[in-house]
Amino acid sequence: MDIFAERKKLVLFVVVLAIMNVLCIGVFLWQNNRHHKGPELFPNQNDFRDVSSVLQKELQLTDKQVEQIKNLRTDYFEKEKVLATIIRSERDSMNLEMFNKTTKENLIKSLAKEVADNEYKMELMRYEQAKELKAICTLAQLEKFEKIVLEIRDYFRPDNQPKKK
Repeated sequence: MDIFAERKKLVLFVVVLAIMNVLCIGVFLWQNNRHHKGPELFPNQNDFRDVSSVLQKELQLTDKQVEQIKNLRTDYFEKEKVLATIIRSERDSMNLEMFNKTTKENLIKSLAKEVADNEYKMELMRYEQAKELKAICTLAQLEKFEKIVLEIRDYFRPDNQPKKK
């Protein structure tokens, strides 16, 4: 009799654990799907980076202006990518040196200055891009652009990007 009672307890225990597992999996799946609901603004991640379509709609840009902006942004993205790779490499070198057994302070300071100089170059490139963008727009478009610049910045914030699937 005692063996049968223990077996019933074990079977009941296994059934309860199985139900709990199924419920936990269901909750995780439900939460995961809940975060991905709603239409994606940009089905393709590359479309997200295309600010020209947003500007075209908001500023009533001509097709020629849109093409100029796309070319401008493509050119600057390529330059920024190269500079970002250099900065990442310099930071990696700096991290290796910082955590080396024999840290060379002068080398670390030199690498930190190179990182800062390249970050400065990146910001200057962004400024040059903005100047060229302004040269493409008319005065009326620039007035509209000035009013919506923060809204567009928030629209393209990194934490506002669609989730990669």
